[in-house]
Amino acid sequence: MNKFEHSDSLVSDDPFRDLRFNLLHSCSWVNNSLRQYLQPHGITPKQYNILRILNERSPESLSIQEIRDMLADKMSDASRLVDRLSKKALIDKFPSDQDRRSNRARITTAGQELLASISQDRKQLDAQISKRLSEEDIEHLNNLLDRLK
Repeated sequence: MNKFEHSDSLVSDDPFRDLRFNLLHSCSWVNNSLRQYLQPHGITPKQYNILRILNERSPESLSIQEIRDMLADKMSDASRLVDRLSKKALIDKFPSDQDRRSNRARITTAGQELLASISQDRKQLDAQISKRLSEEDIEHLNNLLDRLK
């Protein structure tokens, strides 16, 4: 094993490159785990995030732009995601009273029920992380990642 090899990750003399690699690799692992977890519920991680955002603001509605601004992935096509959730009757999409060119969205009862069902099973997903990190590790990592935002 040379200085660039390690048991399951790349190690180099560039800590910033290592950080980027580890963040991207960890993010990919979390996203893949979340995708597998949500698959039986018929939604994607991005759709799940929109449902969570709208649920937190319920009974208020949000504009598509407000939803986009609250998503972690600013490049996502929030309008397309909202349309798909609307077709599944998980949210209501309707024209804005202030600007007819703009649409707003609100979570439906079916969307809230789906989130409740997902939350009951979430411990399985959390257990995958808990196998790797202690509660103290998780708190410390959350603090560090908050500083990178």
